[in-house]
Amino acid sequence: MAVVLITDRLLFRDHESADVEAFCAMEADAEVRRYVGGAPRTREAAEHKFNTVYLPPVTNGLALWATVYRPNQTYIGYCGVYPHFSSVGEPIPGEGTLAFYLARQYWGRGLATEAGRAFIEHGFDVLGLNKVVATVQEGNAASLRVLQKLNFTHTGTEVGNLRTYHHFELIDNVPGPSSTI
Repeated sequence: MAVVLITDRLLFRDHESADVEAFCAMEADAEVRRYVGGAPRTREAAEHKFNTVYLPPVTNGLALWATVYRPNQTYIGYCGVYPHFSSVGEPIPGEGTLAFYLARQYWGRGLATEAGRAFIEHGFDVLGLNKVVATVQEGNAASLRVLQKLNFTHTGTEVGNLRTYHHFELIDNVPGPSSTI
């Protein structure tokens, strides 16, 4: 088990086969899935995603890591910084995308903010990134608050046919005033 980071309440490591049950439960929860693609995933689709995307070992630091709640050693989701891709699908050197995805029973405890702080520091100090971006779907007030606490700057809004997204960035880990939408 490769542990990448530890915070006061969280441990971030490679995903393990034993995480699949908790992962599938999150993927089946309509409230958890509401801002990351809509409908709950079937068990078969969730297992396939887990086995093909999350279970293979991480080969570099830009990844979404299994997130374990340290007080009870429970898998509660995945968080991390993964590559920021250009509009043509190429990774942008020096840039990463922050993501946090937690089981509903762990919402409202400041864990996403704790994870975000850890991965921003990791991204800038260990991975050598110069920019971290994030995207939040319209209506996801909790994630917007997390990005404000982390001093992200709102850079634009993308209005789509089905969903609207807000784009944010943090440059060089220099805290600045957060913007509001």
